[in-house]
Amino acid sequence: MSAVGKMVLGMLGTIVLYLLAFGIGSLPFGFWAGRLRGIDIREHGSGNIGATNVLRILGPAWGVPVLLLDALKGYLPVLIANQQARPSYEVALVGLCAILGHTFSPFVGFKGGKGVATALGVVIGFSYQVAGAALLVFLATVFLTRYVSLGSMLAAVTTAIGFFVIPASFLGGDPLPYQIFGILIAVFIVYKHKSNIERIRQGTESRFGEKKASETPPVS
Repeated sequence: MSAVGKMVLGMLGTIVLYLLAFGIGSLPFGFWAGRLRGIDIREHGSGNIGATNVLRILGPAWGVPVLLLDALKGYLPVLIANQQARPSYEVALVGLCAILGHTFSPFVGFKGGKGVATALGVVIGFSYQVAGAALLVFLATVFLTRYVSLGSMLAAVTTAIGFFVIPASFLGGDPLPYQIFGILIAVFIVYKHKSNIERIRQGTESRFGEKKASETPPVS
């Protein structure tokens, strides 16, 4: 095969990998969990299909598995890219595609979740050290304030900072793509939480463990 042919095949393989990452990321486990309980999760609580809303509406028995599955669908595409020894910029783009798949899932009219759990899975695939730091910030924030949304935003910012602080040797490649990824995701997640920011300012944001009567649907 000619050099041009190999280059074309390589490009096609990369495109397929991006599409695979988007497809895996788009699997709406939170929406499906609600359907299994006989409800449309988008009509209850925050209206989000993410793990936090599932946890609030359906409880830990459903919320925790959704959280783990949403994180897994971010981790798996990155794992595949790493196993193929893809360059850093391709690995970072694979992670971004998985998050965009979750947020703009074609299964639910391109209106998915906010991408926090899936982003966590992606970052674990990039660097467990950065993911660990972000998770600690998230847990500490939720413990002190009981605001999951605030914990999610601070964890995203911690992730962006982490990719600048962590030694390049821990990332196994050029750190610049991961640093760009961190900045983009931090901005994206904070933007997706703009309504939560306003509710925090007004003192009406739901706290972890707090359940309003309107958030208790008649599930089968």
